[in-house]
Amino acid sequence: MDPLGDLALLASHDPRVRFAAEDRLRAAGPTGVDALARLATHDDVPEPLRSRAADLLGSLLHEGAVRTFRASVDPDAPDLWAGAVAIAAEGHPTLDAPALDRRLDALVDAARGAVPSDAPPETRARALTTWWSGERGFHGDAARSGDPRSSYLPDVLERRTGLPIALAVVWMTVARRLGLPSSGVGLPLHFVARCEGADGPVFVDAFHGAVLDEDGCRRLVSKAAGRDVTLPARAFRPLRPGEVLARMLRNLRALHEGAGRLHMALASVDRALHLDPLDVATLRERAFLLARLGRPGAAARALGRVLAVEPPADPRSPLDGVRRALLRAAAERN
Repeated sequence: MDPLGDLALLASHDPRVRFAAEDRLRAAGPTGVDALARLATHDDVPEPLRSRAADLLGSLLHEGAVRTFRASVDPDAPDLWAGAVAIAAEGHPTLDAPALDRRLDALVDAARGAVPSDAPPETRARALTTWWSGERGFHGDAARSGDPRSSYLPDVLERRTGLPIALAVVWMTVARRLGLPSSGVGLPLHFVARCEGADGPVFVDAFHGAVLDEDGCRRLVSKAAGRDVTLPARAFRPLRPGEVLARMLRNLRALHEGAGRLHMALASVDRALHLDPLDVATLRERAFLLARLGRPGAAARALGRVLAVEPPADPRSPLDGVRRALLRAAAERN
């Protein structure tokens, strides 16, 4: 197998030659991905070839990310740690999940001496948070909020910084391994962990290394929003693991889409649909991403699924009009 030779064949005008080269690059695994990545970012490569390489690279990364997530996550009973590790595979195609689990085990072992096993839950949560941000140095970094690595657990453990939700996932996993039950809470503009105490829940902000009550959470959100915010009781409800993973994927979708990485935005959507195949908003996002990727036939089929899951009151709905326009665009290509 000659990845460099196959890269050159991507420029062939003969589709049979080009498709055969694409198949060989797919079969090359990480070697093919690395070769495509170098080609897609090389300034001296003609634009048509660079564009073709970038599109194939995006497809391979999308397929790998979705395949790993589906193999690792049971949608009926998703495991939070395993799911978050699988999400990170999009940025780490050769990720060694067992090695990452061993790093977590070492972190848990190190925390045991700092967290009294017989203290009330709120005392244990405070002790773990003090150790977390003090001795271990985990902290948030707003300047890195646009970096996908702030969502990837290998990078969070290595750099000891990340998005609020990624830091909270690590904190909650350590807490659970220490016998301290916790769950995620998706506040507006922020994410915290929740532990049930004798006098009510306490909330751990793993990003700032703080333990809060509900008023503290309101002040946190108000500061982030730049105005006073009133949070209803439902804002503090504990999330299921699948909901936490879905929120991580929504963050990544927005980040990738904003940066023009549409294949990776689509990978985030497809993984979210593995968790909830009938989520209409996510199905709609998938359809429009496919359209932006120049796949009108697939986009039309995706919109057809949206209309089947949530039939419109008016059969002449704008969404159906878009679907029919996409079908015409696909037919014109054939």
